[in-house]
Amino acid sequence: MNEKLFQLTAKSFQGGSGSPLEARQTAPTYLIILLLIIFILVLSLIFFLYKAFSTYLKSEKYIEKQKNRKTKKSDVEKICKKNHFTSEDEEILWEVCRLTECNNITYLLRTNADVVDLFRQAFNIAKEKDCFTEHQINDFFVVLYKLEKLVAQKKIISSTRQMTEGSKITHIADDGEQTPFTINKINKDYLIAGIPPYFYNSEKKPKPLSKQRFTYKSPDELTYNLVARIVRYEETAEKNHQLYITHTEQLLCQAQRHYKREFLNIDCTFSPLIVNKSASSDEEKYIFSDKIYNGMMSNISGGGCCIQTKLPIKEGQNISVSIPEFGIQERIIGIIKSTRKLPNEKFALHIQFLQISIESRNKIYLAIYKF
Repeated sequence: MNEKLFQLTAKSFQGGSGSPLEARQTAPTYLIILLLIIFILVLSLIFFLYKAFSTYLKSEKYIEKQKNRKTKKSDVEKICKKNHFTSEDEEILWEVCRLTECNNITYLLRTNADVVDLFRQAFNIAKEKDCFTEHQINDFFVVLYKLEKLVAQKKIISSTRQMTEGSKITHIADDGEQTPFTINKINKDYLIAGIPPYFYNSEKKPKPLSKQRFTYKSPDELTYNLVARIVRYEETAEKNHQLYITHTEQLLCQAQRHYKREFLNIDCTFSPLIVNKSASSDEEKYIFSDKIYNGMMSNISGGGCCIQTKLPIKEGQNISVSIPEFGIQERIIGIIKSTRKLPNEKFALHIQFLQISIESRNKIYLAIYKF
């Protein structure tokens, strides 16, 4: 009897959970499931926190907080790294932010006017403290123009419908002659430009329905090449003349210049140059001519200028240019890259500067930006 009771008791212990070996094999399975549940919960928590933080970063509260804080050096480093600025550019930009104690520069780079205002403020402070060398002033204006180009690139247009009324569009004739027009109106069908009387009365003016080449410079100084069809000419009740041009989406944005260019009309003088090469080396020596001619400077940059004159000087000629109105004493050495005949029987000499002092280039920058 006792033997039977012992056998029944032994069987009862084995019947529910199996052998001790089976129990040890089952335990890790429960542990793995528990760990997986904990892992999923941790991942869910991380994902929830990430989504909450991402939402906060996009919130008006966070953006407003970032806008109103002062610029950090890390903000400047981030901008310079992203846009491949040099270490010298980074130093200048950080100095601008430090001098002005401006709010987060990341949010200031919205329009070129904002950029120029910031740099004008920094320049005035630096001038008062006399803490910029001539080389730093040169680098200062180089960085300013780089930022202007950076802002402009964000506003590239893809249609003539996006052009700005009051801006200029230039017609390019087959012989290369350029005639600027003012955009009077832009509607859904046409671009309407005001044209000068001499163009309207010219026998060479393009015929209606013909395709013509144009260039357009945006308010942010991006230049576009385009081909569009002339629809018709019109004389208004005020005896003004207009040109109707079809819209196009085929705009080609040109690579921007290395220097900011300013259009003006100021007196200047220029002289021919004789170039002598040394027999013992490749060094060139420039001999200034005693002949001095008057001209009208129509545009200028840190790298060159355009002079209008009655003299049909050929391309490739060396020339010296004097600009007393900018307070420049030296005779800047340059070369005529192209000569273009104008409708007023004058010639436009497009000149590239070959030798110019850093002081004179800085004076040109100051005149262009009106600092």
